[in-house]
Amino acid sequence: MGRYDRQFWVLLAVQLIVAVGFGAAMPFVSIYLHNQLGAPMTVVGTVMLVSALAAAVGRVVGGEAADRIGRRPVLITSMSLRIAAFVLMAYVIHQRLPALAVGGAFLVVRFAGALVRPALMATVADIVGPVRRVEAYALFRIGANAGWAVGPAIGGFLVATSYASLFLLTAAASVVGLVIVVLFTRETMSHTIPGGFSLRSLLGVARDRQFLVFIGWCAVLFLLMGQFASTLGVFSTSVLGITEAQLGLLFTVNGLAVVLLQWPAARLAARIGVRWGLVVGCMLYALGYFSVAFATGFGWLVASMLVITSGEVVFSPTSTAAVANMAPAARVGRYMGLFGLTEAVGWSGGPFIGGVLFDMLHRAPVAMWGAIGSLGVIAAGGFAATLRPCAEAQAANPSLLETVRDGEGEPPTSLREDMEA
Repeated sequence: MGRYDRQFWVLLAVQLIVAVGFGAAMPFVSIYLHNQLGAPMTVVGTVMLVSALAAAVGRVVGGEAADRIGRRPVLITSMSLRIAAFVLMAYVIHQRLPALAVGGAFLVVRFAGALVRPALMATVADIVGPVRRVEAYALFRIGANAGWAVGPAIGGFLVATSYASLFLLTAAASVVGLVIVVLFTRETMSHTIPGGFSLRSLLGVARDRQFLVFIGWCAVLFLLMGQFASTLGVFSTSVLGITEAQLGLLFTVNGLAVVLLQWPAARLAARIGVRWGLVVGCMLYALGYFSVAFATGFGWLVASMLVITSGEVVFSPTSTAAVANMAPAARVGRYMGLFGLTEAVGWSGGPFIGGVLFDMLHRAPVAMWGAIGSLGVIAAGGFAATLRPCAEAQAANPSLLETVRDGEGEPPTSLREDMEA
C-alpha cells in the first residue's frame, strides 16, 4: 500500500461504493424503456445517442473545471449534482412518465455523472507517477468493478420490486461517496490555470495530432463498447430469453472477472507496451461480441462475457494511462475531458447503431453481431498502423514535456514528434 498516496486508496473506496449503486441501475435503463414502456429499440438507441451530447458537454466542462478551479471542488460539486439526478430519475420512473420524460431525466444523469470522471482521473495522475499509472488505473478499475460485480446482482432482484428503487439505491451510494470525499480528500493540484473557460484554448489540443489520432481510433472501439448495457442486454432477454435476474448475474460475472483479471492484464499490458495492449484489447472485444451470435442460452453468454471482459481489462487502463502520459501536467484535466467526451459519444452512439441493427437484423444474429464486432477489428488495425509509443516515451522522461510550453501550455507538435521518433 506504501506504493501509492493515501488519497488514492480513499478515492478507490469512493469508486467502489458509488459503483455498487451505479451497477444496480444502469444496465436496466434500456430494458425499462423497451420492455416496460414499449419503446422500439431504435427509440432506445436515440435516447442513448442524445444523452451523449449531455455527457460529452459534462466531460469537457468537468475536465476544464478540474484544471481551472481544482480537482476537489469539482468532485464535490459534481457528486452533489449526481445525487439530485438519480433522485429525479427515480421520481419519473415511479410516476411512470412516458419514455420522453425518462429520456430527459437520463440526460441529466449522464451530464452529472460525466462531470466527475475527468477530475477523478486527473487526481490519480497528480498523485501517481507515469511509470506506475497503468497499474494505478488498473487498481482503480478493480475497485470500480468490485462494486459493479455486486450492483447488477442487487439490481436484478430489486427490479422485481420497482425500477425506481434502483435509482434510489444509486443516490444513497452517491451520498456515502460524497461524505467520504468531503471528509478525507485534499486538493492535489498545486497550480490552477488562471482565467475563465475559452473555446480557443480548448481547441489548442488540436495541435497535438498524435492525441487526435489516438482518440479517433478510441471512438471506433467505444461504439462497440456501447453495446454492453443496451443491445447486449435486450438481445439476451428478448431473443435468447434469459431472465432479468440472469442478466444481472451476467453483468456480475463481468465485474467479478475484472476484479480477478485486471491486475495480471495490467502487468501484461505494461510488458507489451501501449500500442499492442490496445490492439489486443480491441481484438478480444471483437471476438467476444461476435461470439454472442452463436449463443444458445445463459451459459454461452457467460463465456462470451468473459472474452469481452478480457478485452476490457487490457484496453481500459492502458488507454487511460496513455492519455495521462500524453497530457502536459497542467492540462491533464483537459485531455481527460476530451478523452471522456470521445468515450461518452461512443458509449451513447453505440446503442443507437446497435438499436438500428437490432431492429433490422435480430433474426440474423451472425450478420448483426458480425457488423458490431467488426468495429473492434477496425480499431485494432488503426492502433497498430498509426500509434507510436508516445506514452512510453514520456514515461521514460516525464520531465521533458514540463520544460517546454507553447501558447497556453500545450507542447509543440514538433517536440512531441521528436520524442516519439
